[in-house]
Amino acid sequence: MKKTTGAAAAAVTAQPDRHAMSRVMLAWEGGAGRGHVVTLARVARSLAGVVACDAALGWMTHADEIAPWCEKVFPGVRLPYDRAGRKARGAPPAATWAEWLLDCGFADGDRMAARVSWWLDTFARRQTSLLIGDYAPCALMAARIAGIRALAIGTGYAIPPQGLDSFPVFLPEYPEREADEADLTARLNAALGPLGLPRLERLPDIYRRSGELVRTLAMLDPYRGQRSAPYLPPVADYAGPAGPDGDYAFCYFSTTELAQPGLVEALATCGLPLRGFLPGAPEDVVARLAAAGMVIEPRPLPVAEIGRSARLLCNSGQHGMVCLGLAAGLPQVCLPQHLEQLYVARQAEAAGVARVIWPMATPADAVRDTLRAAWHDAGASRRASELARSLAPAFVHDDGAILRQAIASWL
Repeated sequence: MKKTTGAAAAAVTAQPDRHAMSRVMLAWEGGAGRGHVVTLARVARSLAGVVACDAALGWMTHADEIAPWCEKVFPGVRLPYDRAGRKARGAPPAATWAEWLLDCGFADGDRMAARVSWWLDTFARRQTSLLIGDYAPCALMAARIAGIRALAIGTGYAIPPQGLDSFPVFLPEYPEREADEADLTARLNAALGPLGLPRLERLPDIYRRSGELVRTLAMLDPYRGQRSAPYLPPVADYAGPAGPDGDYAFCYFSTTELAQPGLVEALATCGLPLRGFLPGAPEDVVARLAAAGMVIEPRPLPVAEIGRSARLLCNSGQHGMVCLGLAAGLPQVCLPQHLEQLYVARQAEAAGVARVIWPMATPADAVRDTLRAAWHDAGASRRASELARSLAPAFVHDDGAILRQAIASWL
């Protein structure tokens, strides 16, 4: 083999590492809760030492969970859901993803142009070469304009398959559409075409992307059978199936769940041994529950500790917590706060491992009765253990290597 010497050798050694020239932007725009930041933090951690990451977050509440693995973490585009506006106009519950987009301001051309322009400026200033977005449709459209590769990451519910003609109805009891997809598409074309966005033929085209990282179980994905890539493990720490002899009902409510008086009253008076991590709860509610006997945890518990000590999980149907319960083999009581959580909770209910309390304003006595019934439901505990064993291959103890492999070809 001919040895490379002199100027040729210098040229070879001067070749830059393509990863050193890359910079990943982690984006989150919409949806409440800690799980979105945790999802992106897993990506940042997996890429540490491989490529530089920035994070632009719609809400900075949990920014400290991603900061250790990013060069910069800063406020980004925020898509606040206009729940009050929907209520004021007497709108029906959101039937499709188009209603969510409508309530996040996608009919307002000026707002959309400002949002996408912010991303274009940020991509240029941070020299972004790859976007990974969770609930980040504005960033996806900006990436198309900028010619940047873009991956959608998330649970499946908010990652529509490419090529959809329209957004489908997920919950048969809420079929009434309010959003006019053709009108929204026309408004977006008028607002974003001048910025360089290729013409949208239909509303789901806003989610056109280079690839996807769908972190869910097939049983929880409303688009199962339509994916272009294999599922990645859910964003849920894994310690294997738990034993059946836990001493507590473990509660995790991370946003505004405990603004419901009926839920607070039921937890305070159910008579069950409770343990909880409640980062979104008002101080007076935490004080009342602690006085009633709930063990309040100041920070997230390791999943192995939850599995060791819990006999029942209480949550709002958050994808990550439902998956944690499915993996641990724990029955669940879910009190959804919106239709995505309701969809996820209903899938667990259909598998016989969860009870769903809906609507949000269910009276305290009904919530209390459901909690007590779930605590004593040996059949649900047995089914949860059996399902956990069958789902075990879908979970991993450490997702870093899997994420690096899935992202490597896009760097």
